[in-house]
This record gives sequence, structure tokens and C-alpha cells, in this order.
Amino acid sequence: MVNLSFNVSDIVGVSDHVKMETEIDAVIYRREFEQHEQEYLKTKVDSELIMTFICLQIYIECFLHQNMRRIIDLEFKPPCDAVATKWEQDEGRYVYAKMDEFGTLFFTLVPPSVQQCITLIKDNFSNVTDIRNKFAHGHKISTWSDSDGNIGTTPAKSLLTEVQLDQSKADVNVLGLAWNELLDAILPQLQTLRCVVVDDLKFKNL
Repeated sequence: MVNLSFNVSDIVGVSDHVKMETEIDAVIYRREFEQHEQEYLKTKVDSELIMTFICLQIYIECFLHQNMRRIIDLEFKPPCDAVATKWEQDEGRYVYAKMDEFGTLFFTLVPPSVQQCITLIKDNFSNVTDIRNKFAHGHKISTWSDSDGNIGTTPAKSLLTEVQLDQSKADVNVLGLAWNELLDAILPQLQTLRCVVVDDLKFKNL
């Protein structure tokens, strides 16, 4: 990642550097996820699986924040600078709050089909975030036994399976499909975004 930043700074001006890094953040995290996944599938080492879950969540969170920001900038700055300014001031909000507001920027009354996409995005984002939080917040990853012969695993340890990884990838793909459908739904409401390559804002299946 450091090497990439240096390469980018060699070819763009300082004022463009921050924008360029913003544009490539999601790509970097997706690549990190794919590298850790490949290493886990080769080695079956738990530490690689933990990093796979963490990078998957970071990637999809970055993807959502980044693309909502890009759409707001393209569509509202200018001529509706107040909308873009308010969005920038509220950048610290969680994905859930941003998704709820995002739909209302393009529809006076959010259609049920659009609301369904937003709900799917939030629900599936929550699934991958809950797993990431267990690993990133220091939950115990262990098995246990007692003198009576009882054995078990901690909730975090029970998530460390290839089956759960496949399920998390499936959840993210459902989220991505809902995002793409949301983008298709708002596109007729937009002016500037019609002039850019919309596919660049779409999710590609894992």
C-alpha cells in the first residue's frame, strides 16, 4: 500500500493526491481480502481467515462510503452545494444512517423497491460487520473443556470456518446486487451521473 501511494504521488500533483487515494481505497482493501483468502485456502491457518473476514468488511464499508460520496459530489456539487456540504459535514456517520438518507436525496417518497434495496444493503452489511467486530474487538477465540467432560467453543471461534467465509461472501454479493439495483433506480433521477461510466460505481461479485 505504501509503495502504491508513492507511485501515485509521483504522477499527480499534491492537490490531487488525496482525491486519488480516496478513489483507490476500496480497490486496495478488496485486493487485501483476496490475498488473505487465497493464503487461507492454501494454508488453512486461522490467522489468515481472521484477516480475510476483517478485510472483507473493511472493503465493503469503504466501497459504500466511497461510492455514495462520489455520487453526491458528481450530482450536487455544483449546483446544489448545500447538499454536498451537509453530506461532507456528516461524513462520520455509520453506513446505516447514510444509506437511509441517501435514498431521500433522489426521491420525494422513496419507492418500496428502492427501500428494499436499502434494507438489503444494511442487513447484509450488518452480517459481515458483526463478524469483523468479534475479531477486531478482542473477543476470545478458543475452545474449552471442564472437569465434567463438557467441551465447547467461544462464539468467535465458531465463526472460523470455510463455510462461514462462503456465507459472508454470499452476503456481500447480495449486498452488491442490491447496491447495483439501487444505482439503476436512481440513475433516471440524475443529471451529471449519466455522463460518467456508471459501471465504475457498480459492485463486481466476489
